[in-house]
Amino acid sequence: MSETPPEQSPQRMSTRNQARVNYTDMASGNTSSEKEPVFRSPTASTRGRKKRPANDVSDLSTSFGNLSSFNTPPKRGRPRGAALGSARGGRAPMVRRVTTDEPSDVEERELVAAVKSGKKIQEAVDKWIARYNEKFLVATAEMHQFFFAICGCKGTITPQMSATLSYKFVYIYLKYLIYLIFRDIICQMTEDFEEDSADYPIVHGGSLKKVRANLHTFLHCLIGQTKSFMLFDSSLMDGFVQLLTGMADSQVRAFRHTATFCAMKISSALVDVTIELTQSKDKTSRQIEAEKAKLKNNSAGNEKYEALIAQRTQTEERAEEIRQIIGYLFRSVFVHRYRDVVPDIRCICIQELGHWMDVYPEHFVDDSYLKYIGWSLFDKVGDVRHRCISALIPLFDKPSILDKLELFVNKFKERLVSMLLDKDLDTSIETVQLMRVLYTHFPTLLTMKDTVPLYELIYASNRQLAVAAAMFLNTKVFCNPDKPTKMPIAKNAPLIKDLVTFYIEGDLHQHGTYLIDAFFDTNPMVKDWATMCDLLLNDQYQLDPKYESVVIEFLACSVTQSATGEPPVGRQIIKKGAPSAKEARDLIEDRARFTEILIPLVPRLLTKFSSDIEKVINLVNIPMHFQLDMYLSARMQTVRRIFWKPFKILLFQHLTELVSALDSLVEKHIDEELLKAVAELYYHLSNYSPISVQVENHKMKLLDGVAAYIRKAVQQMDEDQMGEEEEALFVSYIKRMAAFAGFMDLRHWDLWDILVKIMGNYNREDTQRDVRERSMQMLFVQLTFDLGNLTKEGETPKADQVRKLKKRRDQLIRILKKTLAEDASGVEQAYLAICDMMIMFGSPLAADCKAMEPLVWRPDFEFLADVKIFLKTNAFEDPNMDDMDQQKKIEIMHKMRQLVAQYAKLIIHGAMPIAEASELIKRYHSHYQDFGDIFKNLLSKCREISFVDTGVMIGDALQTLYTEMDRAQKMDPVCEQFNSLRDLARRLTPALGSDCSKNRYAVTSLHKNAIDFAFQEYKGDAMPPNMHFLEIAIEFSGKLLAQDKTAVSRYLQKVYLAKIGTVEHVWEPYRLYNASLKERPDDDNMSVRSGMTVASSATMRSTASAARGRGRGRRARAVDDF
Repeated sequence: MSETPPEQSPQRMSTRNQARVNYTDMASGNTSSEKEPVFRSPTASTRGRKKRPANDVSDLSTSFGNLSSFNTPPKRGRPRGAALGSARGGRAPMVRRVTTDEPSDVEERELVAAVKSGKKIQEAVDKWIARYNEKFLVATAEMHQFFFAICGCKGTITPQMSATLSYKFVYIYLKYLIYLIFRDIICQMTEDFEEDSADYPIVHGGSLKKVRANLHTFLHCLIGQTKSFMLFDSSLMDGFVQLLTGMADSQVRAFRHTATFCAMKISSALVDVTIELTQSKDKTSRQIEAEKAKLKNNSAGNEKYEALIAQRTQTEERAEEIRQIIGYLFRSVFVHRYRDVVPDIRCICIQELGHWMDVYPEHFVDDSYLKYIGWSLFDKVGDVRHRCISALIPLFDKPSILDKLELFVNKFKERLVSMLLDKDLDTSIETVQLMRVLYTHFPTLLTMKDTVPLYELIYASNRQLAVAAAMFLNTKVFCNPDKPTKMPIAKNAPLIKDLVTFYIEGDLHQHGTYLIDAFFDTNPMVKDWATMCDLLLNDQYQLDPKYESVVIEFLACSVTQSATGEPPVGRQIIKKGAPSAKEARDLIEDRARFTEILIPLVPRLLTKFSSDIEKVINLVNIPMHFQLDMYLSARMQTVRRIFWKPFKILLFQHLTELVSALDSLVEKHIDEELLKAVAELYYHLSNYSPISVQVENHKMKLLDGVAAYIRKAVQQMDEDQMGEEEEALFVSYIKRMAAFAGFMDLRHWDLWDILVKIMGNYNREDTQRDVRERSMQMLFVQLTFDLGNLTKEGETPKADQVRKLKKRRDQLIRILKKTLAEDASGVEQAYLAICDMMIMFGSPLAADCKAMEPLVWRPDFEFLADVKIFLKTNAFEDPNMDDMDQQKKIEIMHKMRQLVAQYAKLIIHGAMPIAEASELIKRYHSHYQDFGDIFKNLLSKCREISFVDTGVMIGDALQTLYTEMDRAQKMDPVCEQFNSLRDLARRLTPALGSDCSKNRYAVTSLHKNAIDFAFQEYKGDAMPPNMHFLEIAIEFSGKLLAQDKTAVSRYLQKVYLAKIGTVEHVWEPYRLYNASLKERPDDDNMSVRSGMTVASSATMRSTASAARGRGRGRRARAVDDF
């Protein structure tokens, strides 16, 4: 077993070979620590101390004198004198012969089986105690055996090996003999330990994953059952303590790890016993005081009083003895193992220390113990740091020890503040919670500089971390808000204003949805929609316009999250799956409540802020989440009864106010985002049938006016009577109609011919781009609606309908082609529409219905070349963005990604062959930062469609790049361009998949094409110009199976002889490539774990299915010789 040497791992500290003379001496003998300064950091000598040899007993020579005879092997023959005699050489005392029985296999396995299974642990402990009372040596040996067996060791402990440890001699140096015997036993077990793997029971998964919890239960049960009598048997406890101390210092990780765990858990159980004894002593003291009061009135003696005094004395002695054992285990195990090289061992130590501090703070919350928590805050493993913070948090709930904790916090405050940004997420979350606790008890401890990182964490991508930071703010600023109701709450208004101030002055983020999400589950004020609306509508608050914008944004974000229950995009959540029943019920209740509050208020807000586009966009999104059936509720509608003629007309005032406000917004604004939001809201309201009639009437009336003006403007354009004012109005109405075109069918207004005319005749320089883009968009959307109506399920289209649609399709294609070829206004919209039409009118359209065959569009190669040229020019040629602001750069990058994704869709949906993907893949390395996710998804989809075509496409992409290189670069394999091409091949290798048996034909096809390409244009004796391409193909040789390498090698030789005609010329690229096709010796690529070569393991996988059944398995067929 390989361990990191101590000198290379300063975290490792070895245990000194301390002899346990007695616990009192050990507890009182360490006087040096009292002189050390508080929280003294470990010195270099402590951190880098080398491990002592196993036989180094120099520190015990003072206590035990000259014991060299115990370290020398016995001489042959009868010894002179007594080996165990006194220092004077006298006769050794007679030792009683102890007769023991060998433990049965059933007894030996009972404890281990109980711990591994987790069943009948209590019963196993009771049986062991019964055996101890009958045959204590057998039971002791069995328990010693258990500690080794639970480590995974197969060695055996006999009663004879444990017998010597139980003798009670008068001479103190025999205690050291026990230590030496234990050391020899551990050494022997180490030799017998067959460590097949790094897994041992307490770290093993699978069926043994609960061993750690079961072992914890066993040890606590053992101590609990023996605390009244056996726990104070020194022969038993001395053996346990010395054995675990020696094992915790072992070089075998399984011994060290398991023994540390057992020692710490035993210490925890002993702490519980100490607490019980302390409580018992306090109870006895109260009884003694009561008896004293009785004795004042009675001069006669009191036997009960004397018995209570004796009982208290005995309890104090027992508690002191237990504390000595705990102290000895702490100094012998914890002090050395809390910096062990194994992180989990360090975690165990810190976790148990935290538990001791929590349950027994009077003893353990002290500088001498807290310093280990402080030092471990700097541990390089996040889990250890996390345990430290988790150990500190519960301590602050105990007022009696706050003074002791204050010194610790002041010493390590700088480190604790830095851990707010810890790279380990759990540690960072726990540290934020610790800061909240610190602020609660020490309000002046944290400065403004300390809390700035906390405020920034409100916008963290991890939701748990953001919520923890929000809880800190709740404690410091937004404390005790009232539960929201249907009416405004005056107490919550200043808190909401403070939240807005925090958002504005923080200037950390521009999306309020992240702030609202952080407070959503912890502070009810973000759901106080009535108070937010009152702040906006009530003139007494007189909010600044910037404050109004933020309040509206908070209102919209809160409504959206209350309706959907989803956090904002980009914020990570851990919980997966459907919401629980309670969460679903809360969503329904919240949605009903905000709908009832906001239905009458949203129209008023839209009217008040109708001139501010940013505010109105957020307000328009709110009704999207309404519970629309509440418009029909009696409590929500104001019914006007108009007795006019013989009819009663019922008008729903709030709905009418809403759609009237929307109509007003459409008439006032031409902002594209706002118009689309209004159109989407109209579409949403129209889909709810009980109110659809009223909404449709408003919408149709609105769009009738828009369409009528467009017709009038086109007529003016034909007559050349359009002035500047008419032109501006025309553009605004085109934008309005285009916004609604995405959510409804425009055939009712029959605008196709008008839009075609606009595309052909409109040439106003200032507004041409806007008009052409919107007209093109409306034509495409209308064609999509027409195709959808024609391909309704279960209906066969009529021939005249197909002809009409084909005519319109051809019209639009001509317009798009002309726009793309001339690079005219709206060329980007034309490109997007062309790609979508290639998919919509592709071959699958006629697969199910032959009547649709005339609509199938098959673009020619010249047109596809224009598409690729446009993509290259607008997506892969870096625009000059040095002088642009950040927002503009983001918008341009979004457009470029959209162009690349649209081209990738053509290949994924079969509108273009996989070979055309080389246009993107050849830029995999150079543009990975901007389009890497698109490239990876494209390769994955191509592999799903066809392995072989994907392999050929990758080879074509590499060949294209090689061809574009200069001749000098092709002949220089160490130049930058050639290395870049080699790196691209290396990065594309995983795209062929990890299963060599599935992708074998794809890989062999790639190699075949590479060989053919390498020998192209061979002229005379000179090396072929593409010969160096074989060095690129070497990167894919590792994907070949053994038999396929042979086939490729034969094909290489065949092409070589056919092209060259002689074997005199063997160029370097040819030699390197041919060498990559040869099988390596087994020791070159041998798997350490399996003892099998990579090639042979792949061959076994590929032939596994053929080796089944009777007879001889069929050999895997090599790829044909091409």
